[in-house]
Amino acid sequence: MNRMIDQIFKVAIYLRLSKDDGDFSFSEGGKTESNSIHNQRELLHAFLAKHPEMELYGEYKDNGFTGTDFARPEFNRMLEDAKQGKIDCIVVKDLSRLGRNYVEAGNYLEKVFPFLQIRFIAVNDHYDSETLSSGDQLGASLKNIVNDMYAKDISRKIGSAMKAKRLRGDYIGNYAPYGYLKDPDNHSHLVVDPEIAPIVIEIFEMRATGAGIATIARTLNEKDYPSPGRLRFERGIITNNNKKGSELPWNRHVLTDLLRNVVYIGHLAQGRSAQCLHKGIPFHWTDESEWDVVENTHEPIISMELWERAQSIDKSYSKAVKGSFGKYANLPKRENPYGNLLRCADCGRVMKYVRSYAKGGTRDYYNYKCPENIELGDNACPRKNIRADDLDEAVLQTLRKQMEVFMDTQKVLQKLLALEREKAKRTAPSNRLQELKGEIEKRHSLSTALYTDYKDGLLAQDEYLYAKKKYQDELTLLEHELAELQGIQSKAAEVSFGQRHWQRLVDQYMGAEKLSGEMVKAMIKEIRLYADNSISVEFRYMNEFEELLRECERLREEVA
Repeated sequence: MNRMIDQIFKVAIYLRLSKDDGDFSFSEGGKTESNSIHNQRELLHAFLAKHPEMELYGEYKDNGFTGTDFARPEFNRMLEDAKQGKIDCIVVKDLSRLGRNYVEAGNYLEKVFPFLQIRFIAVNDHYDSETLSSGDQLGASLKNIVNDMYAKDISRKIGSAMKAKRLRGDYIGNYAPYGYLKDPDNHSHLVVDPEIAPIVIEIFEMRATGAGIATIARTLNEKDYPSPGRLRFERGIITNNNKKGSELPWNRHVLTDLLRNVVYIGHLAQGRSAQCLHKGIPFHWTDESEWDVVENTHEPIISMELWERAQSIDKSYSKAVKGSFGKYANLPKRENPYGNLLRCADCGRVMKYVRSYAKGGTRDYYNYKCPENIELGDNACPRKNIRADDLDEAVLQTLRKQMEVFMDTQKVLQKLLALEREKAKRTAPSNRLQELKGEIEKRHSLSTALYTDYKDGLLAQDEYLYAKKKYQDELTLLEHELAELQGIQSKAAEVSFGQRHWQRLVDQYMGAEKLSGEMVKAMIKEIRLYADNSISVEFRYMNEFEELLRECERLREEVA
């Protein structure tokens, strides 16, 4: 006999595996799904098959993410789905899959999941929040403490092992640097990639002859040379940073890092970032003095002579920048009132605020330029370059026009409201809302009394049904009229709020002679700049403004 199912649970199965768990694999072809992820999935599907009250909604998999914190993309996506009510049950293999941080894991089990009304099940630990006893809760707490201690112990051991490998000259990166491949016979050793190495040489040669970073990036993109991120994507190595795939161009950051990397002269500089779980030290970029550098570990791509010429250009540019620092300190800086609200209409990036100086340094001037065009050229994004003063004037005029439209709309609205009030006096009493509520309550009372009379035999069935229908029809008409009046009141309140808000903006900024950052933030949601230097402005609080316009239209129809 099948047992009754009181509730169907919408289940999320959560799978997690960290490099620290010792069963995570990585290859030149990209991350491969490990046996442990496979085993977790098999176990959880088998569990669900035995529980007909559980319906699988989706699978969430963090492969290669530590359990010592909860900054995991799939876990957070699952949490968002829980908040939206898409799932109401989470099933994991064991408590360590949820996390290895005792404090945070306990917070999710004891506070977050209960608050979201999420049932949580850890299959191998026999943990089920729906049938949880005090003993189970204590056991879960102890297991979380053990998982936390285990993670810290693993961190200590792995940290020591990785340090030893770096000092030995073993390459420990997940994928080879641009221009190299991992040796198929020894993945800790790098070999030259014959397809990409010529591009590396060309990059260093351009820099050695004095080409700027932006010029080099533009040249590489025009020649359609794959950037490091794009190359990894094309070769099937998917990381958190290259999901745009073939759209990843060369940029300043990538080139600067490449031109300073000693890997291209046959050395390894590793340990550029670090974290230490057992000491409580979070992820951070390390100072160059802390790097583990080992020389002559693999075949160089460029000569030492070319390397030194390229570094010399770097130093000369840096010296020029430092030399000009403070040179124009006597010239006051101009405010950028837009921040990240000003964007390129084509690529969507925030426009770059560029300060330039006239010859002799007697004055400066400011422009807004598209950073995509600066870095990648016209093929990537059409050129845009507008003087800051011209843009400020265009935006200020646009704001003034919007405020003038509001004032005109407000005048029309006031006239229409006055006409509506006059019409209301002639057509309906001022207390109509209260009258309607009284009439509705009266009809409900009569309907109740009607049924009592029918039950007591004072009314025949046909008399009861006729009177009941009559009262019901009257109720329908009265409730419809009440809903309309309440809707008008609600709209009026909404329109009144919009009026007050826009009136405050007009009172504060209508007389402004100069654009300010405060004015922009108060009134503007986004500005888009086009190649012909025209702009489009998206205002804040447009819903309220549009409600004013709709109310005007409604009143026009009513008082006509």
